[in-house]
Amino acid sequence: DRKSGAAFDKKEGLTPEEEEQRGVAKKKMLGNICFIGELFKSGILHESILHRCVQKLLEKKRHERVADMSENIECLCSLLRVVGKLLDTPKAEGLMNQYFERMKAISCRPGLPVRIRFMLEDVAVLRENKWQQSHAAVPQTIAEMRQQLSEHQRVAITESEKSRSKAAQRQQQSASPSKGHKRRGGDGFSKAIGRRVDGQKFPPLNQQSPVVPERMFQKANVVIQEKGKPKKAEAAAAAEKKVSKQDVVKLSDTLIERWWKGMGVEEAVALAKQSYAPGLMHIVVGKILKGCLVQKETKRSDGLEVTALLKALGASSLLEENEFAKGYEEVLESSSEDEWSAIASMGALAIIEGCISLFRFAALFDVGKHYPFFITTLKKLLDLRGSAWLKEACNEKVNLTKTFPEKLQIADKMIDILKEKKLLFLFPTLLIQFHLTDFVKQNESVEDVLTWIQENVDAETQSSAEFCFVLGSSVFALATADHTAETELLTTWKPLLLKYVSRKKSFQVAILFSLQVHCYSRGFPKGLLLKTGW
Repeated sequence: DRKSGAAFDKKEGLTPEEEEQRGVAKKKMLGNICFIGELFKSGILHESILHRCVQKLLEKKRHERVADMSENIECLCSLLRVVGKLLDTPKAEGLMNQYFERMKAISCRPGLPVRIRFMLEDVAVLRENKWQQSHAAVPQTIAEMRQQLSEHQRVAITESEKSRSKAAQRQQQSASPSKGHKRRGGDGFSKAIGRRVDGQKFPPLNQQSPVVPERMFQKANVVIQEKGKPKKAEAAAAAEKKVSKQDVVKLSDTLIERWWKGMGVEEAVALAKQSYAPGLMHIVVGKILKGCLVQKETKRSDGLEVTALLKALGASSLLEENEFAKGYEEVLESSSEDEWSAIASMGALAIIEGCISLFRFAALFDVGKHYPFFITTLKKLLDLRGSAWLKEACNEKVNLTKTFPEKLQIADKMIDILKEKKLLFLFPTLLIQFHLTDFVKQNESVEDVLTWIQENVDAETQSSAEFCFVLGSSVFALATADHTAETELLTTWKPLLLKYVSRKKSFQVAILFSLQVHCYSRGFPKGLLLKTGW
């Protein structure tokens, strides 16, 4: 295994033995990827772990070689074929769209092996077919492909002969030959007009044509269509000037220059239509947002008029949500942290005006990417629209916890951060934990705590496993605060936990999980379970 791993990492200048070991390592790697997918399908692994694997395989790396990228993409395709259908849910649609946009960009990268490019195309087609294998994707032997092609050819020739025979009969009926006129029989044509006796005009039925892969058929059809006479609609489309990336950049610069000189929204939209190209409008977004950072002291640098322009582009069907998200992310990645506040303000205004949804916006910061930029944007939204609007905007689809880095996805740390930013109300469970922990610290009576819970926590929340997790976290945090009295404190609060533990097994698991999280966040205190005496 060590030799295989070393050969796999070496990649160049391999001996025949090392090449064989590298093949073994690659086979094991693909097997491990499929095994991870099967664990997820069995419910053993959480969905977030699979998303993390996909993101890792698609991660951008500086100076990455095409060979290294090919291996990651091959693993990615193998994984998505196994778990793609389960991951592609409405809740994760934003992430899946980002994955496939990145895969599409990779497939266009020069130097990528054709085999890997076809793998990416196959996975994309599989998603278009709702993750159902099409009949065309079933592998066939060469003999089966030749037989199928021969059958299609035989049917085509038969139909052609029938139509020609009928035409010949109609011609004979309408104009019969005059007397003395002899039918020509030595010219090599039979009664079926257009069919040579020697079979040279049409190939013999038993002749096998060379087999061409399905993708080559598609390319051949495209070439034939281009050489033939196009239809009116196709001719009109071909006559239109195709907008290139350079054209979009040039016209975007013109738009921005005129915009900062006072050009109106309607005129700007009309100019943007000249540079419209599907998939390239993120360039326009980037130019506009970058202009705000450069022109800081102008009247239009506050973001309100810029947001109005972006909203008008969206209303004119020139700017889609994904294009805005891509352009916004590119500006963010190329800016310094000193400019984050201004970019966050523009992002908050764009969310308010409907240029992008909060759900799609939050997907840009999954797993704590660009932290704490998203928290800054939420604070801007709170200042602009208030807590009621923000709480409604952060519906069930928006997973705010995932916007924190993994090391900060711990209740105590999140409470401290959110309390400072006055955003704790967005996390009802953490809000209850904060107040419950504070109340437990001030009261040593289990009855008083139970009374507080009945008065401040609704019945539906109390009957959930999330509340049991919060309750366990509060008790364990209090009990381990004083190392000299851990056993006494845990014994004191034991009846409070037992009141909920005895209800359901899921509650028992929740409290046990809260203990595990508590121990992990504190470096696993020695002998904690032994001190409980339970």
